[in-house]
Amino acid sequence: MREVQAKWNRLSMSDLVQIKTKAELIARVEERYGLPHDVAVQDIEIWASDRRF
Repeated sequence: MREVQAKWNRLSMSDLVQIKTKAELIARVEERYGLPHDVAVQDIEIWASDRRF
């Protein structure tokens, strides 16, 4: 989860503990950054393309 926090530093430790799926990460990034769903999905898909989540 350090990589997640390095990329999205507005996520709290509480957020990180609760996030278990990519869908939960997308929802939390949308919430914390005020991004539209499609933008959050694209950002996370690009980031996750070479990682296991």
